[in-house]
Amino acid sequence: MLQLTQSPFQLGIVGALEFVPFLLFGLIVGVYADRWDRRRILLVADLVRFVVLASVPVAAVFHLMTLAQLYLVAFVAGTARVWFEVAHYSLVPALVNPGRVVHANSSLEVTEGISALLGPSLGGLLIKLFGAANALLADALSFLMAAVAWFTLGPRPPQALAEVGWRAQLLAGLHWVRHQRVILENTLSAVVLNIVFVGITTVFVFYAQHELGLDAGRTGLVLGLAGLGPIGFAALAPALRRRFRVGQLLLAELLITGPVLALLDLAPMLPTTVAMLTVSLSLGLAFGAGILSRILLRSYVQAAVPAPLLARVNASIRVVAWGSVPVGALLGGTLTQVIGVRWVIALASGLGLLLFLAFAVASETKRI
Repeated sequence: MLQLTQSPFQLGIVGALEFVPFLLFGLIVGVYADRWDRRRILLVADLVRFVVLASVPVAAVFHLMTLAQLYLVAFVAGTARVWFEVAHYSLVPALVNPGRVVHANSSLEVTEGISALLGPSLGGLLIKLFGAANALLADALSFLMAAVAWFTLGPRPPQALAEVGWRAQLLAGLHWVRHQRVILENTLSAVVLNIVFVGITTVFVFYAQHELGLDAGRTGLVLGLAGLGPIGFAALAPALRRRFRVGQLLLAELLITGPVLALLDLAPMLPTTVAMLTVSLSLGLAFGAGILSRILLRSYVQAAVPAPLLARVNASIRVVAWGSVPVGALLGGTLTQVIGVRWVIALASGLGLLLFLAFAVASETKRI
């Protein structure tokens, strides 16, 4: 999109379209993910993402690519992601015993972190060599390989739902979240953090090009180095959980988020190499702490929620939390256009600090 339009506002639209499906379909998906074989949902979701992402390089070869197609690809891929994530995280407790849930979630995040480490660097190289549209072919093929892996897992029949009636089944997850104070607090916290992180990441390529003067290759390198943070924090999650209380670790994430993101405003004043390392450190710490909190909260939810209700609770959390992502994407793109990307970073950093103060004063989370 940036190569076609050079518009941060258009980046915001695409970013929003990827996450609007969480608002539109999340609760409905939760019901069916508790009714249907979750393994089959994962398989179909990855096949859909393979098809729609592969359509971009095909259209580019025939010079048929349009903004409308990119909008549609973002929306369809986002819809498949809703199905995937709700089913995926609800399947974990069925695959491991309760004592291994934190380790299992930690392992998942380590592998995702390794992908995040290698992916941006490889992506930047592929964009530089073949162009952005053709680079998406690698992304599409990754979903095809994932679909093959899900096929080998074998069927996973669901348990019967306790609630009678579609409306009761649809709202059961929301009712559970609303009445569980810790889960509710951290769901609302995720709303704010998603606005903060997505507001920055949506326009990060624009920031890297216009504030730091980086090309696609060096931008990919910065993101690749930043990926070391999530890997490290994810690997340490089981040990940190044994050493500290969950509440202490969740508040620690909120404490460091604002200050480390503020380093992004400092980076453009530094020499290029130092600036790249500073940005990598900032994003690595911020996203790494976020991954740690995600592991802890996901494990808490998986332990607290009955299995037949788990997909709907996960879906409800995502509807509320990920529903703010389109807001963050649109705000990031629009405010960058109006007041500049440096001010966007400053506002996001300040919002993260205010969230920590609110939790430090009034949350139940700090007591668990």
